[in-house]
Amino acid sequence: MKPPSRSLPARLASCLVAFLLLGTTACSGTSGTGGADAAAVDAAKAADRAAEFRFAINIGMNSLDPHRPVNPSDSIWMRPVYDGLLTLAGRGDKVELAPQLATSYEIAPDGLSIDFVLRDGVTFAGGAPFDAEAVAANIERAMGPDSTVAGQIDAIERVEVVDPTHVVFHLSHPDPGLPWTLADGTAGMMVDPAAFGTDLKSEPAGTGPYTLVSAAKDADVVYRRRDGHWDPDAALAAELTITTIPDANARFNGVRSGRYDAANMSPPLNSVSEPLAGQGYHWEQELSPISLGVLLNGAIAPFDDVRVRRAVYLAVDRAKISEQVLRGLNPPSYQTFNEGYLGFDPKLDKNPYDLERARALVREAGAEGAAVTVLQVTTSPHDTLAQVVQQALTDIGLKVELSPKSGTESHAIWREGRSQAYVGTMLHYAEPSQTLTRTYLSKENPGPADPALEKMARDARALPVGGPEREKAYREIGAYLIENPVHVPIVQFSTVVLARPNVVGSADIVVQDLGKLDFRRVGVTGR
Repeated sequence: MKPPSRSLPARLASCLVAFLLLGTTACSGTSGTGGADAAAVDAAKAADRAAEFRFAINIGMNSLDPHRPVNPSDSIWMRPVYDGLLTLAGRGDKVELAPQLATSYEIAPDGLSIDFVLRDGVTFAGGAPFDAEAVAANIERAMGPDSTVAGQIDAIERVEVVDPTHVVFHLSHPDPGLPWTLADGTAGMMVDPAAFGTDLKSEPAGTGPYTLVSAAKDADVVYRRRDGHWDPDAALAAELTITTIPDANARFNGVRSGRYDAANMSPPLNSVSEPLAGQGYHWEQELSPISLGVLLNGAIAPFDDVRVRRAVYLAVDRAKISEQVLRGLNPPSYQTFNEGYLGFDPKLDKNPYDLERARALVREAGAEGAAVTVLQVTTSPHDTLAQVVQQALTDIGLKVELSPKSGTESHAIWREGRSQAYVGTMLHYAEPSQTLTRTYLSKENPGPADPALEKMARDARALPVGGPEREKAYREIGAYLIENPVHVPIVQFSTVVLARPNVVGSADIVVQDLGKLDFRRVGVTGR
């Protein structure tokens, strides 16, 4: 068990060697269910298991297929119906790896294989057993040509089935961050192989604590507790409903009136709602490795010129945005890796705002007057942030129009590669190799990959976890991305959830960012 004062790189080193979780959790001190701390145990005792839990959120679901998500936030709606090999426990920069369908894993000394021991006696919702053959089939599907997560697990060469509860992942090259990839997103979620030929986007088939009742796009997604789940305390509500409500005031008022048991809060209501904690409400807030920022398409002028991308980096007054627009709950992000996470360099953490230098770079690139269309998410705070960015880019000589899109569709549009820029969520992760692989060297960056960045990322990815060489390598990458921006971080993402007084387990909802909301071991004591 690790003392709480240990830094994230040190905890990563311990967790990635192995964890033996048959009865205790080596990495986090939680129980074998991957998050059952004292508060969760109390929730399990106090919850009214005949009640419904109702959550309101500002975005909508696109897909329930873990190997083919349209938007990374689709994982919110997948988590109730799927278990992964691994999951995350804890909060913020204290997050740890924890077990779900794998009870232990061990990385070989040469880094070229990972042994997993699987939980015995688990079944899919349809009754089929979960075993090593199912894992092998899932990884093969996740690596397939139709997968949208294949790039996240490209180190896997093949899966060896040793026996029903033991698999070995053989890797083409060392990837110490692979367990975090399996825990952090959807690539490690296990689907019933018998359902591979069905429409998993709307008819999920997992081993999770809930089953899907109905799903309406940008409306209600309803789940029912599944009898026989291996963790009897994972689903503390008889029904779970996740409702898409883009309007922040409607979510806030819905929690106050009791229509919803909890909801995510957007600026300014994330700060306005905090005093309600004095009235018995639960106000849960966590900073994450994610940033809100400007994603730039380096394949389309004027952002095909690094000087213009650097000009955007200099044109945004992050400190002013943080304090005046976002009321201080979202600290400025001056570099790729946020404070508290591997790769953050205190020496780089200074405000680069320089409007004159930004204008000069635009002139030098011959981009004055260039027309730019920016995707604008219509939910808070992205809508306001896009307006601020529009003014900043106008101030350095660009002609900027906003293209408003809903939070459900905007990310998918960006991934198509036809947009010049997008003010949205920059998907950063506790394990920095994931940040580079998934946001800077994948479809999150529709432009051509920077060869120098590719090499730096590849070299850093193979370095031993927890060692000084790895931290140094990612700090050097952070410095490189300041001078040669791919995207432009503005502020650190802050997730706030407001829950009614009768909600139990509310602290377990917020893990890091909005996309990692988890409703296991969350319920209500009664109406």
